[in-house]
Amino acid sequence: MDRTFWAGIAALFLGFLAGCSTVDSRIQDDPQTFASLSPADQVLVRQASVREGMPRSAVYLAWGRPDRVRYGSRARVPFEAWIYTTTRSEIVPGYYPSYGFGYYPYAGYRPFYGQYGYYPFAPFMWGDTLSYEVPYKIAFFERNLCTGWEYLR
Repeated sequence: MDRTFWAGIAALFLGFLAGCSTVDSRIQDDPQTFASLSPADQVLVRQASVREGMPRSAVYLAWGRPDRVRYGSRARVPFEAWIYTTTRSEIVPGYYPSYGFGYYPYAGYRPFYGQYGYYPFAPFMWGDTLSYEVPYKIAFFERNLCTGWEYLR
């Protein structure tokens, strides 16, 4: 059973790694596109960087598949925006039970603790974790060329 357990863990780990896409794996998947780039663009792609004027395929090699694609028009020229997102998590303190001196709904004297009382470990004990997607990279394309990019910190 022990051998079967570790074989299952190894298979899950290898399956997870197979799903990851890196710059090198994207270059290996499409070597003709990488070879067609200028030497300066090849260096940028290997560094996972982009520049204005770069073809869409080079941005794909550098940054990978976008999480969202936005379409629009600027001055009657259609454009496309590739949006890459990351997940942020925060602990959101919610209502938590508070009883006793200084805690709501204590009927006696409540010193400066506010309506819901005060407990220093409350966010870690009773808080909820809120996760949401945040865009951190955006590439803009017009006529199959990158016309701009944004990197949010």
